[in-house]
Amino acid sequence: MSAPLFSIVIPTYNRCELVRHAVESVLRQTFQDFEVVVSDNCSEDDTPAVVAAIADSRVRYVRTPRHGAIADSWDFARSQARGTLVMMLSDDDALVATALARFADAHHRFGADFLFSNQAEYRDATFHGPDRNTVSWQAFSGTTRLVGRDEFVAPLFAFRPRFATHPSAFVFARSVAETVASRCGHFFRANGVEFFAWPLAAVFSERIAFIDAPLVIVGRTSKSWGSNLVLSNPGQETIQRMIADVDHDRDWVPLTNFTLCNLMAEGLLLAKQLFPEELRPYEFAEEQYLRKTARELLRREAMGVNVARELDELLAYVEKYPSLRDEVRALVAARRRAGPTSFQRLARALRWGRAQRRLRALLGSGKRNGNGKARRRFVVSGAEQGFDDVLGCAAFLATVAASTPPAREAVGAA
Repeated sequence: MSAPLFSIVIPTYNRCELVRHAVESVLRQTFQDFEVVVSDNCSEDDTPAVVAAIADSRVRYVRTPRHGAIADSWDFARSQARGTLVMMLSDDDALVATALARFADAHHRFGADFLFSNQAEYRDATFHGPDRNTVSWQAFSGTTRLVGRDEFVAPLFAFRPRFATHPSAFVFARSVAETVASRCGHFFRANGVEFFAWPLAAVFSERIAFIDAPLVIVGRTSKSWGSNLVLSNPGQETIQRMIADVDHDRDWVPLTNFTLCNLMAEGLLLAKQLFPEELRPYEFAEEQYLRKTARELLRREAMGVNVARELDELLAYVEKYPSLRDEVRALVAARRRAGPTSFQRLARALRWGRAQRRLRALLGSGKRNGNGKARRRFVVSGAEQGFDDVLGCAAFLATVAASTPPAREAVGAA
């Protein structure tokens, strides 16, 4: 039997109630030349039975030899793929029905072997924070264009990324991953797996294509890493349980916290260490990394998370940059002078602002500008649109994408 064009690889661990939605979103694709590989990192729940109950021969279940950290789990999962192109779909995410058709078209039309799209974000009913059962997405044009290597990689190392980097929105040639793995043993390494893999995929690929449409829905649930360590405060016990399940051996990174900024630094610095020639043109912007880490930690503190140790570590490290040291000290001092009451008022104001934006988006949802691009960011309530899970959200978003005619396609940089 010939290999499929796509391998949709879904790494999972103890999230059987989520993974079935991810698989179902793939089976609903309009483009059908794919396989689904569910790679179980030794779950202790009903994941094997849930996958076994899916009556489709294109779905394969594999299991890691032992429970491992995210990079080991993901690289094992990736190695099971048979397709020409590989997507690592997170088990709490979902695809819009036309996603694979758009990726296939871009692959064939542009000869692209590294592709990515825009994404939407769905906060489900279990999300530890405001705006539950809502979907949001940025304005998009619907066009596909080529992206230059420097356009993609340089802003990552500058800590000013131009594109969202969530793994589920990316597709890479299996041959590109194997080229990287042949040099360093793995395609996915470090806790920030995408920040290691994507710059290397960019430098080893022939062409990079960007589809400016939300083809992937990033799920924000009570079990999602981003939900618990970036967007909300689920409680110290949950935070510590999630942190305990990652690799703590990472002495190439200046700081030891588990912010998104530090996960990004882990991947980028390790990639640069292992591929110095290929990544020589891209300087790691350490001061910007430290500045953004400070802001992220202070946002976490404003949510009530205890980040005292992480802030002390940061303040000690920035002593090497006098001007940055003063800037970070001023940020921390301003936060602590404000106190919790002021920050609670700010949080309430932000929630009210989100409600106003949601109302404006709904009132203006049919408006487009001359080239078909939506005029504003949208935040839509599932209750008002008749959906209450990520699959219903995917169906709703498909109608949104279909109602936005693509502008004239652009070739862009090679």
